[in-house]
Amino acid sequence: MKFFLDNNLGRQLADGMHAFGEDVTHILDHFKPDSRDTDWLPIVGEKQWILITRDERIRYNPLEKAELVSNGVGAFFLGGKNRSRCELIQQLVRNWPRIKELAGATKRPFAFRIPPSGTKMQRIL
Repeated sequence: MKFFLDNNLGRQLADGMHAFGEDVTHILDHFKPDSRDTDWLPIVGEKQWILITRDERIRYNPLEKAELVSNGVGAFFLGGKNRSRCELIQQLVRNWPRIKELAGATKRPFAFRIPPSGTKMQRIL
């Protein structure tokens, strides 16, 4: 299973995870920097990639949420505002085993919110 990191998570994070043997790609490996979410969400669904993002707007924008649902996307939203790069890395690494478990066991479409601290994820779709 391949994970797809959105623009709001650095390419370096995707590259680092890939270097540790995780199947991770970054949006800039496939799309232009100014690509709209509605442009790439169908491709993420088609390729059955798992989206990891900080972009909470996808959850609330009716058009983007519809794309997520209609294209069968599995998504994880990193919660918390004003997080440092180090805090984001810790949040992702702390939850990585559970992310992989849920991604493999949950019927798509789905979305979970990853808390800024702790490991109790909330299903939001």
